[in-house]
Amino acid sequence: MNEKEYKELQNSLASARMEGYEVTKQTEQDCIRLLDGEITVEELVKEILIRPLKVRQDGI
Repeated sequence: MNEKEYKELQNSLASARMEGYEVTKQTEQDCIRLLDGEITVEELVKEILIRPLKVRQDGI
């Protein structure tokens, strides 16, 4: 991801925050992986859907 793309991502995440959405470091990392082509939308959705299960199973 080049500097221009990173700034555009930061602007988008700031806009989401202004709309009241929680944007975590994990959210930012997920967006970067998606935009860099490291992961597909389908793969990311699957990861996100199992995250709460991992947290419950780990007792956190």
